[in-house]
Amino acid sequence: MLNLEKLFQKDDEIFVFYSFLSQAIIAFFALYTSTILSENTLLELFYFSYFVKSQYFYFVLCVFVLYLLSYLLIRNRKNYVKTFHYFIKRDIKFFSTIYFFLFVIFFFLNNQKISYIWFLNSFIFSLLNLFLLKALNNQIYKYLIINNVIQRNILIIANFATVKKFVESYKNKKKKSLIKCCIITDSNIENYFNELKIPNFKFNDNIYEILNYHHIGQIWLEIDNKRENSKLEELLKLPFDIKIFSGINNKENINYYIEKFNITSTSDKKNNYIFYSINNSRFTGAPLLVKFLIDKVFAILILLITSPIILISILLILAEDGFPIIFKQKRTGWDGRKFSIFKLRTLKKEKFDKSIQVQAGDKRLLFFGKFLRRLSIDELPQIYNVLRGDMSLVGPRPHMIEHSKKYSNIIKNFLTRHKCNPGITGWAQIHGYRGATPDDELMKKRLEYDIWYLKNWSIGLDLKIMFKTIYAILKYKVD
Repeated sequence: MLNLEKLFQKDDEIFVFYSFLSQAIIAFFALYTSTILSENTLLELFYFSYFVKSQYFYFVLCVFVLYLLSYLLIRNRKNYVKTFHYFIKRDIKFFSTIYFFLFVIFFFLNNQKISYIWFLNSFIFSLLNLFLLKALNNQIYKYLIINNVIQRNILIIANFATVKKFVESYKNKKKKSLIKCCIITDSNIENYFNELKIPNFKFNDNIYEILNYHHIGQIWLEIDNKRENSKLEELLKLPFDIKIFSGINNKENINYYIEKFNITSTSDKKNNYIFYSINNSRFTGAPLLVKFLIDKVFAILILLITSPIILISILLILAEDGFPIIFKQKRTGWDGRKFSIFKLRTLKKEKFDKSIQVQAGDKRLLFFGKFLRRLSIDELPQIYNVLRGDMSLVGPRPHMIEHSKKYSNIIKNFLTRHKCNPGITGWAQIHGYRGATPDDELMKKRLEYDIWYLKNWSIGLDLKIMFKTIYAILKYKVD
C-alpha cells in the first residue's frame, strides 16, 4: 500500500504530469508509426533501425523533446481539467505550434525534399491518438476519484446550512461525497444523518477516533465569529491538514485568525467562500512519490544485503529460546492510524507488560537479544513494513498505541508527529534520542527533533539521515 491518496492530498499535480508525459509518448509513437509505414509495412513496425535511418528521425525526435520541454510552460497547472475545450486550447495548441515550427525548419534544411503528404498524414494521425488518449485519461481520472484515490476525505465543521450546501455540491456521479463526516456547530441540533446522508458528530465527541475511523485527510473549519479560538487550537494539535473558511462577505472574522495564528498561506475561493490552508503536511505530491520510490528501491537492496544477517539472527534466537522468531506489535502510523510493526524477538517468552519500554540491563532481554538491539538488527524485519507502505525508511519512530495516548495528554502538539509515515530511523535518532524514554523531558526533546524534520523535510535530508544512521551503526553508537 502506497497511501496513494496522500499523493493527491493538495492537488492533481502528479496526474497532470502523467497525462502530459503520456501525451508526449503517444505523439512520439504516432510519428514513429507514420515514419515506418511511409516506406515499409506493418511487419517492419518493430524494426527500430528502419526508423533511425529514416529522413524523419531527427524531426520526430525534436518534436518529442520540445513537446516534453513545453511542460515547463504549463507546470503551474495543479488541477487536472477534463474538458476537451481546455485540452485543445492548451495541449493541442502547444503540439501544433511545435510541429509546424519544426516542419518549416526541416523543410528548408532538407532542400524541400520532404513529403508534404507524410507531414499532413502524420500530424492528423498524431492528433487522433492524442484525442483518444485524452478520453482514456479522463476515464482513468474518473476511476481514481470513484475509488477514493483522488479525494481529500474531508471532515467539515460548520453550521447545518453550510454543511448541507457543501455535501450537495461535492457529490460526484456515483453519489460519493468529498465530505465524509461533519461536526454541526448549531447549538440546537439533533441527528441530521437522514438529511445529510453522512455521519455527524459534536465537537466534544472523540474527534481523534472519528478522524481515524473515517480516514480523514483534511479538516475544514468554518469561521463565522471570533469565538472559535478553542476549536482551532484543539485542531492544530492533530496531524491533519486544516482549512479555515468563511463567507466572502465575512472576511473580518477570518482576518482576525490570520493575524492571531500568524497564517501566511495563500487563499483560494470556492462557492462564495474564502479558504486559507494551515498546518499542511509537506509530504504530498511529486516529492512524496519520489520518497515512496526511494523507500521501495532501498528496502529491496537492504533486504538482499542483510538477508544473511537476518538468517543468522533467526538461528541464534531459535537456539536460545525457540519460537516465535518475529515480535509483532500495534504502533501509531500516519494520521494516527494503527498498524502492526515487525521486529526480531529479543525478549524472553515470559509474560510481562509489553507496554513497558526496554532499557539497558533489562532482565527480559535474551542473551543474543542485547547484541541484536545494540546493532539495530532486530529492526530489519521492518523492511517488510516499508514494502507494505506502513512505514518509510526515514521518519519519526512509531510509538506504541498506549504511549501515543499517554503523551498526547501530557505534551502539547504531540500528535502532530504523525503527519507522515513513521520511519525505521529518523532525525531524532541520529541525534541520540532513540530507544527508551524513561522521562517526559526525553520525549519532549525527541518530539522537537521530529517536528523539525516534518517542517524541513526534503529528499536530500532523508538521504543524509540514512547515511548518518549507517555511520552510527558501524561505529557502535546506536544503543
